[in-house]
Amino acid sequence: MGNTQQSMREPPRNSRKNEEDSSFTCVICIEALPQNKKFKNKKRCVHPFCLDCIAKYIEVKVEDHLTEVKCPGLNCKKLLDPLSCRSILSPQLFEKWCDVLCDSAVLKFDRVYCPFTDCSSLILNECKDNIRRTKCPNCKNFFCFNCKRPWHAGFHCSENGELRDRNDILFAKLVERKRWTRCPSCNYCVELLKGCLVVKCRYVAFLLLHVLILLKL
Repeated sequence: MGNTQQSMREPPRNSRKNEEDSSFTCVICIEALPQNKKFKNKKRCVHPFCLDCIAKYIEVKVEDHLTEVKCPGLNCKKLLDPLSCRSILSPQLFEKWCDVLCDSAVLKFDRVYCPFTDCSSLILNECKDNIRRTKCPNCKNFFCFNCKRPWHAGFHCSENGELRDRNDILFAKLVERKRWTRCPSCNYCVELLKGCLVVKCRYVAFLLLHVLILLKL
């Protein structure tokens, strides 16, 4: 009878063992928690953290504008996967984390805003080349990536401010359409009709290579 009462008071050893196996201890809050409260870092690392601690940890890092949030495990260099963390974060915090990641990606490239007042779209130079003539993908207007002004065909960036009236703008478009080249010495326009690519400017006897100068304009 005594043995029967004792067995009713104490759970079976196998039951206690299964309960221990189904729990874990969070290394941040040092609480014993069930397995369904354990954070899973999408096959990157298996350090035992609870969902609440990881969520608070990420919030602190995002508030500090850190894009790469590393696992809080000692000496662990694995990164936390944003998609794996989405379900444990508030929509506002996850959106802010995404904004921080986007801002970090943008800062890696040269960037300008479209100079046209009715547009102002952000444009990135992802090819890392020294570009000038740029077409805005939003408003479809052309502008100079270098001086951040509307495209000034036939004029250097330093001369762009000298465009005073509609005739100057029309002439600049004519220079571009005719593929004329401006002499770097006297600024007169030169047209190559035929023959050698090396052109001699008749005004100052300045030799220039038509194709190379054309590419620089």
